[in-house]
Amino acid sequence: MSLTQRTFRITFAALFSILLANLIGLENGMSAGIIAILSILDTRLETLKTALARLLSTILAFVIASVVFSFLGFSVYSFGLYLAIYIPLAYLGKVDAGIAPCSVLVTHFILAESISWHWQLNGFLLMLIGLVFALLFSLWVPSFNKELDEQVKKIENQMSLVLFSLESYLKDGSKSIEQITKELNDLNNKISSLDRLALIEYENKTFSRSVQNYYIKYAQMRKQQFQNLERMSEFLPQVLLDTEESRLLASIFEETAEQLDETNTGIGLLQSIQNLYRVFRESELPKSREEFESRAILYYI
Repeated sequence: MSLTQRTFRITFAALFSILLANLIGLENGMSAGIIAILSILDTRLETLKTALARLLSTILAFVIASVVFSFLGFSVYSFGLYLAIYIPLAYLGKVDAGIAPCSVLVTHFILAESISWHWQLNGFLLMLIGLVFALLFSLWVPSFNKELDEQVKKIENQMSLVLFSLESYLKDGSKSIEQITKELNDLNNKISSLDRLALIEYENKTFSRSVQNYYIKYAQMRKQQFQNLERMSEFLPQVLLDTEESRLLASIFEETAEQLDETNTGIGLLQSIQNLYRVFRESELPKSREEFESRAILYYI
C-alpha cells in the first residue's frame, strides 16, 4: 500500500471516529480517533482479529479496574495494581492487542474518579466506534492481482534463465556454477516476494479467496521447483565427462526452459524424460569408475 493510501485510511478513520463520538456526546472523543489509528493494520484479516481481541480486552480491563478502584480508590498505586493483574491475564487470554488502548480508557475512570455505568459505557463506545471505523476503512484496500501476474512472469523468465544456464553448463561449460548460483538466488528472491504479496492479498479478501489461494499454491509449487533446481546445480560439478547422456539431459533443460509456463501441462516434457530413461537403460555399461560416477549423477539429476 502506498504512503498516500495509508495516510488516507488512517486520517479519515480517526476523523470520523472523533466526529461521531462528539456527535453522540461521549466524553474524551479524541480517544476514539486514537483507537482507530492503532487498529488499522496492513490487511483486513489482521484488522478484524485485532478488533475482536480489543473488544474482549476492554471488557476484561473494565472488570479488573472496577474491582481494584472500588476497593483502593483512584490513585497511581491502584492503576499500577490494575496493570499488574490485567497485563498477564490479557496475554494468557491472547487479547494483549488491547493493553494500550484499554489502559488509556481506564485512565478516564481515574480522571473522573468514578467507575459508574456512565463512564463504563462511555469507554466501551469509544472503543467500539474506533474499531468500527478501522474495519470500515480496512475494507478499502488496493488489489494486487496485476502485480501478482507481473511477478509470475518474472519468476518464469528467471526460472527459464536458470534452466538455460544448466543446459549451457552441461553442453559446453559456457556457464559457471557461480553464475548459476547467483541466478538461483535471484529466483528465490522473486518467489519469496510473490509469496508475501499473495498472502497479503489473501488476507485482504474476506470472501471469494479462490484467486488469491491460487497464487499462494503457485508460489509453493515454484518453491519446491527452486529446491530441485538448487540440488541439481549442486551435483553438476560432479559430472566429469561429456557423454551422450549429458547432452540429452542438457537438451531436456533447454526444452523445459522454452516451454516453461504456468498453463503448460508438461506432458511433452514427461515423454522426453521417459525417452532419456530409455537411453540410460539401453546404453552400454560404463567402462571406468569415472564414467560410472558421472552417469550416476546424471541419472540422479
